[in-house]
Amino acid sequence: MKQVFILRGLPGCGKSYYAQSLADEMVAGDQSQYLICSTDDYFYNEQGDYQFDKFKLSQYHNLNLARFINALAQDIPLVIVDNTNIKKWEFIAYSQAAIALGYQVKEVIVGEVKDKSMQHLYAKRNSHNIPLKMISKMAYMFEW
Repeated sequence: MKQVFILRGLPGCGKSYYAQSLADEMVAGDQSQYLICSTDDYFYNEQGDYQFDKFKLSQYHNLNLARFINALAQDIPLVIVDNTNIKKWEFIAYSQAAIALGYQVKEVIVGEVKDKSMQHLYAKRNSHNIPLKMISKMAYMFEW
């Protein structure tokens, strides 16, 4: 069975950890059997440092979507979208492409979006130094 998991959640909530754990559990970590598609991947420079550039965000989201569709076209059994996906429109193209190509789609909300104490934790542990104020704003904008 071909499956797509679309992860949703605030920065620092554990989406990337969840994605890798899911791949390890479902396909025993066999890298030929899964692909994790994260727009964050495009913000790493050659030295491996993360450098966010808001002016490239749209371009990188498009590149990530293209990588995702390419994985579906190759019939990779498990494809995981590891983005915040705060608004529904942010992941609808992923969902529609997956359904069109015969994949079962599951949306997974990782973490506690509205819990203020968890937002504080996420601000401390997110790997991209996103401040609490921005995380709280994202939580407020989150669409169910």
